[in-house]
Amino acid sequence: MGVLTKEQIIEMIKGQKGLSRDEIEEKISQIAVRDGISEHAAAVVLAEELGVNLEGREELLHIADLVPGMTGVNVVARIMRKYPPREYKKRDGSTGHVANLIIYDSTGKARLVLWDSLITKYYSELNPGDIIKIIDPGVREGRNGIELHANFRTRIIPNPEDPRADEIPPLEEVRSYNYQRRKIGELMGGEKFVEVRGTVARLYRVTVYDACPQCRRKVDYDPTTESWICPEHGEVKPTKITIVDFGLDDSSGYIRTTLFGDDAAELIGRDPEEIAEKLRELVESGLTLREAGRKLAEDEYYYLLGREIVVRGNVVDDKFLGLILKAFGWDEVDPRREIARVRAELKRAITELEGGE
Repeated sequence: MGVLTKEQIIEMIKGQKGLSRDEIEEKISQIAVRDGISEHAAAVVLAEELGVNLEGREELLHIADLVPGMTGVNVVARIMRKYPPREYKKRDGSTGHVANLIIYDSTGKARLVLWDSLITKYYSELNPGDIIKIIDPGVREGRNGIELHANFRTRIIPNPEDPRADEIPPLEEVRSYNYQRRKIGELMGGEKFVEVRGTVARLYRVTVYDACPQCRRKVDYDPTTESWICPEHGEVKPTKITIVDFGLDDSSGYIRTTLFGDDAAELIGRDPEEIAEKLRELVESGLTLREAGRKLAEDEYYYLLGREIVVRGNVVDDKFLGLILKAFGWDEVDPRREIARVRAELKRAITELEGGE
């Protein structure tokens, strides 16, 4: 289909939504002023916001259908988690900002990444629990799976009129999406997608590493070129990624737990750049980086001890350290959710008991 005229778009909106021409014209004028764009572009935006299909039959993709490198896609998802924006250094030396959100639909989860001006445009309007339609993002492979990177072509529409919205479970049902609650004492190496509730009983280290701002993998400094090199993206200006190692206890057992990235920074409540500066000062005082990470955890972040949280991840058996929970994320303990969980377990137990009789 060729480029539609403004008049053709108006007719399609009228036909699909039953609005009058005057109503449509008024909305187009409001969008043109709001976004500083032409009325033709505003007509396209209005169609998108109303869920009007301008291209005939639309392929209804889901997160599980996405493959890195796909273009022209759109998905409808609910926001699960929203992380604070953080700074990074651009290649020209200037400072940029990036913000991450975790989204999900009926088929899986993904990371939505907002860069620079798109944070100003969308971030404050997006909140956990909201359903959004993401039109024409970049689709990339990230550290933990598919990532959607919003760019200048991308549009994010809250509360879209789309049949996929009705398929998405409510937020409270997917806090442990695909995860099984286990007691720490029952865990074995190799278990995946487990969830444990426990108390932070020990802090091993808090540290940061330099990472590619696009793929979040560790980057290395090349002294010959005085630049940071990512194996995938070449020369980059790195961003800081937080790591926290801690021990989790639930009275049935104890397990060492490792948490990365935004989740780690959120748990600690400190910016990665602040952590990096404190580590630098300790290293300059004569400590090794490993020693600095341990001392920083003990001296600065002791307030985490005794905190009860829910952690999700995979269990690995390290030949030196024993069982380790490689965490994907964490949440505060929600009393309502815990009560609902106990009720469900009691209901299943009663059903099994009655069936046995």
